[in-house]
Amino acid sequence: MIPQSRGCIYIDGKCFKECEEGTISYTPGCDYLTKEATCDEPNPKPDTRGHVCDFSACYCAPPTVRDPVTNKCVPLEQCTKKE
Repeated sequence: MIPQSRGCIYIDGKCFKECEEGTISYTPGCDYLTKEATCDEPNPKPDTRGHVCDFSACYCAPPTVRDPVTNKCVPLEQCTKKE
């Protein structure tokens, strides 16, 4: 089985750092930016205030979301409970 590429964080069009396991590359091109899904906001909407170009990041691979307490990608039901 061939390992599937998770993608990269790009700087000036070159792969700077490969995305870590459990994440995928998010590069909107020149379009609206959508924040990464988190425990607090599992279905973020695009920010339509303006287009963003040259943005690249590693987002949690669906269906996982970023737990802001642990900074790990987890299924929504495994998010750290708030007291």
